[in-house]
Amino acid sequence: MKTQLKKCLLIFIIFLAFTISFCSVYSTFYTNSVKAFSMPFYNLQPCKLTLRAKFFTSYTTSIEERKCNIKLATKSINGTILDVGEEFSFNKVVGARTEKRGYKTAKIIVGGKFTDGVGGGVCQVSTTLYNAVLLSGLKVTEYHPHTLPVSYVAPSFDAMVNSYTADLKFVNTTQNPIIIMATADGSNLTFFIYGEPMQSKFIRESVVVERTPKPLPEIIVDEKQEYKELFKGEEKIIQYGKEGIKSQGKLIEIVNGKKVSVKTIRKDTYLGMQDIIVIGTKEKVEEENFIIESA
Repeated sequence: MKTQLKKCLLIFIIFLAFTISFCSVYSTFYTNSVKAFSMPFYNLQPCKLTLRAKFFTSYTTSIEERKCNIKLATKSINGTILDVGEEFSFNKVVGARTEKRGYKTAKIIVGGKFTDGVGGGVCQVSTTLYNAVLLSGLKVTEYHPHTLPVSYVAPSFDAMVNSYTADLKFVNTTQNPIIIMATADGSNLTFFIYGEPMQSKFIRESVVVERTPKPLPEIIVDEKQEYKELFKGEEKIIQYGKEGIKSQGKLIEIVNGKKVSVKTIRKDTYLGMQDIIVIGTKEKVEEENFIIESA
């Protein structure tokens, strides 16, 4: 019994000596490694988290399918933490917009025309985030304009995305982490960017430098009589056209209430959009008047 106790005690002493030795070596190695590599996050300057910027757009009049898509994409981004020097990718964070992932069919822009597609409305999420990022002073590394002007934001401040070829990216250029919060309540979509305090304030300015007439209307004769309310010769506008636009997006920097710089951050050309008019073909049946005579 005493022999076993001595063995256990000896094993414990050897283990303790080994642990102390290992910790000492590891501590020396870790200290030297930190000094040698000096990773960026060791240079943080901790400070109280503040609201750097917020931006909202309205989607009150959107159909329920579009509202669903906006809510899904917003939920994916809400609560994202961006480390110092880290790049945010909208497509990476939100993921593919597919029916399997809950996205529904709503209007999207393809080839300069509005059409139905899965995930319609997600571009409003990327656009709203893009503007919040600009106002927060972070560096945008990738954005894409729409081919047509959109109604929920001023020209040259939109940010189109799709799952495969167009992304929205930006980098945390501050000395502390950035936290992205977002809400989509069915009426307003809002992004909040939190991080270290800002020395500057930024203001957006959209300048339309040229307008081009909208294209000639497209006339569709309703041969299949899909528009049952239309009789022969009657017309219905199913898409209202828009002028083409050339515009510039400017970012104005304010420090201590004084304008210190005005930068043109982008120049864009948006195509015009034609009216689409449907003409009915259904014949109107006239009611016959019968005269009833008494015998």
